[in-house]
Amino acid sequence: MNVRHGATGRLRLRGCAAPLLAVLVAIVGAGCAEGRPESLLRVQTAEQIAARERSAAAEEGPAAPAAGTASSAAADDSGYKREATASDSGVPAADKPAGSGGTAPASAEPAAAGGDGAPAGRAAAAGGGGAPAGSAAAAGGDGAPAGAGSAPVAAPAAEPAAQAAAADTGARRPPKKPAFSIPVLNYHSIGVEPDNNAVLDPKKLEEQMAYLADNGYTTLTLGQFVDIWDGKAEAPDKAVLLTFDDGYADNYTEAMPILAKHGFRATMFVSPGMVGQDGYYADWDQIRAMRDAGWDIQPHGMTHPYLHKLPAEEQRKEIAGSIEALKRETGIDAVAFCYPYGMRNKETLKLLAEYGVRFAFTIDQGKTEPSQQPLQLKRLFVGGKDSLQTFVKKLQ
Repeated sequence: MNVRHGATGRLRLRGCAAPLLAVLVAIVGAGCAEGRPESLLRVQTAEQIAARERSAAAEEGPAAPAAGTASSAAADDSGYKREATASDSGVPAADKPAGSGGTAPASAEPAAAGGDGAPAGRAAAAGGGGAPAGSAAAAGGDGAPAGAGSAPVAAPAAEPAAQAAAADTGARRPPKKPAFSIPVLNYHSIGVEPDNNAVLDPKKLEEQMAYLADNGYTTLTLGQFVDIWDGKAEAPDKAVLLTFDDGYADNYTEAMPILAKHGFRATMFVSPGMVGQDGYYADWDQIRAMRDAGWDIQPHGMTHPYLHKLPAEEQRKEIAGSIEALKRETGIDAVAFCYPYGMRNKETLKLLAEYGVRFAFTIDQGKTEPSQQPLQLKRLFVGGKDSLQTFVKKLQ
């Protein structure tokens, strides 16, 4: 703004500061009161005006924050430490005494000049009203005297401490136990071949079954195993699933009578293309008799091949052929499958799922638990050279 006084020239006043206008009005008024004509009034020099402005500012006290600066540190999600506002300590911002605040850190995020309703944790700009709780009103803003700000208050330490305690408690929590952990025992032939670890002496089988009976073990049927897996039934405290691979005739002549003495059940996996061969494998009449005695009969591939070495169509013939033959000869639907030699690949798994087989057993060692893939379940091999102590350790 420009002010002209007679012939004395032109003076440019910077801004619209109220203190400067007050000084000029006072000078003009004094001159008129003394009866001096306006032409005799001399305009003050720039140095004199600046000196008076500094004096006036000193009398009024600290200046309010200029528009575009924050009066409290802004809260954000960056992880930087922030200064708590009055509302953080449970004290309403309006109750904080005037002049208790200091200047904000340079990193604080400012509110727009004259903006109403600044976000919580941010300061309202000069002249802004309606600042929410947690923000400080600037000079001339509603609800706070000029020059008032929010006093930095220490953030409560109880909440971080409680979170740390909770995290510490969680870290010490013991791992959750599986819903069940069942030893699925893997037998093959039952006979007398001391040098063949895949053949178990009938006396050892009798000893093992006696141990299970005397120590309260429950042998599961395949149907009971499925119910446990599906959560329809709880596993007994000492559950065990007995499985016999390949369908040997001695499973009928030797194993079945021993298990029957203890009321035990088992599952036998057969390869239909080898049924009855050379008297070494059980024939269909023997297999049906085992079915009637409570044994579960399930497929083991048509000819006991290395499935993972076969092309997809050959694998299909092996899997589909064994499922169809078992159904035709015994009326049994395939629920589970046993991989010949424990070998499989992705195509094998895909085909089993396609034919509705829910479970498949490997020769990977370990107990069967719900964390395992149902088409890749573990078992525990029982060898002909195992002592009773070794057998007991496998159960534990």
